[in-house]
Amino acid sequence: MLLCWTGVYAQESGGLTGLGGMSIQGLLQPSVSPVPSLVGVESPIISDQYILMPGDRLLVTVRGKATFSYQSMITYEGKITINLPLGPLAPSYDGTGKSLTLDVVDAVTVSGLTLRQAQDTLAQVMRRYFRDAEVKLTLMGLRSAIVFVTGEVQYPGAYNASPVERVSQLIARAGGLSPLGSKTRIVLIRGGLPFANVDIERFENEGDLQANPFIESGDVIYVPPVEGLVTVRGAVFGRGEYRIRASALTTEKERMSEGVYELKPGERVFDLIRKAGGITPWADLHNCYVERLVLGGNGERKRIPVDLHRVIFENDSSQNIELVNADVVVVPPINSFVYVQGEVTNPGSFLYTPHFRVSDYVGQAGGPTENGNLAGVTIVRQGRRIPARSNPVVEAGDVIVVPRYGIRWWQDVVTIVSQVGIPTVSLILTIIALQR
Repeated sequence: MLLCWTGVYAQESGGLTGLGGMSIQGLLQPSVSPVPSLVGVESPIISDQYILMPGDRLLVTVRGKATFSYQSMITYEGKITINLPLGPLAPSYDGTGKSLTLDVVDAVTVSGLTLRQAQDTLAQVMRRYFRDAEVKLTLMGLRSAIVFVTGEVQYPGAYNASPVERVSQLIARAGGLSPLGSKTRIVLIRGGLPFANVDIERFENEGDLQANPFIESGDVIYVPPVEGLVTVRGAVFGRGEYRIRASALTTEKERMSEGVYELKPGERVFDLIRKAGGITPWADLHNCYVERLVLGGNGERKRIPVDLHRVIFENDSSQNIELVNADVVVVPPINSFVYVQGEVTNPGSFLYTPHFRVSDYVGQAGGPTENGNLAGVTIVRQGRRIPARSNPVVEAGDVIVVPRYGIRWWQDVVTIVSQVGIPTVSLILTIIALQR
């Protein structure tokens, strides 16, 4: 005859409490649940990998000639209780009979064991009381860990966490990195010794989970200051708050972005541009440059040309120079405007249109003024002056200059006659009249 023993044991923060008077019928009601809510986890916990520690809550199920179950929390000493049934051997399933109660008879150390190892340990102990007993452990609740976050974070201190959380989540809970906090050289200290090097940047950019390990109770997360910073400015998409945005007024994308990024030893121009989100379609790859401080120059910077087109499309490593602290990488946008200056009605910048000629842009500027000399129009292109009398096709970034007439003879004649000739004639006539 198979004897079925059924019971539940609950352990709360206030102490151990045996739950008598509860039948199988009551336990199966939907309103009763041993776990009111679950902590979010990345994936199911594997019994061969999860290490038990004080605070974990387990459901212990014993099967064999005596079948029963109970919940128990691992104590501060790292032990789990061995509970055995007392009372009638055949409890009622309809709630009318006497219920099964459990009593604590022993405690077994399981802290530091995996779920599978703890299950085997409990099975050996249970077989002292029930021959051929089988034990199944089910993780019902995760322990709360204490982790210390120190260094360059907004709010250093101690934080409660669960063992399924990673370093980046604890740093976020501490308010995130300070402006000088390193994302690449974070140290996870366990047991007083460095346990792992954490690289949040690699985790964010490449999804490398090994660069962002799980925490354990008592861990110390130390965020050191950065060793170097580089500014990336220009036609890049940017990261975070520097990400390119659409303008509400023009519906055109902003053409410039600027951000400060951590520099690791040995990183080069293209490494920092990747950190900055990559180049935009309107980047002028041929005319990029690095601004670098001159030693002893009182803040003066020198410009180092970088041809990103050769780096990307020709694999020319000589252009992909190594960066140093305080460098500024500039990726200028392709100039998509044409500028009209001089003797025109409305000088200014005008959106570049392929195949447009000088006359088209002068027309957009309202045409020449009365003093505008169309025969003397020139184009300034990359520092060179090009005569535009033949009305050539204009390129993006060109500056069209409409000069003023140097001498306009008919206006000068009129001016001379009006300002000099008429008074002179009047004077002569007056002298003749007086002589008569």
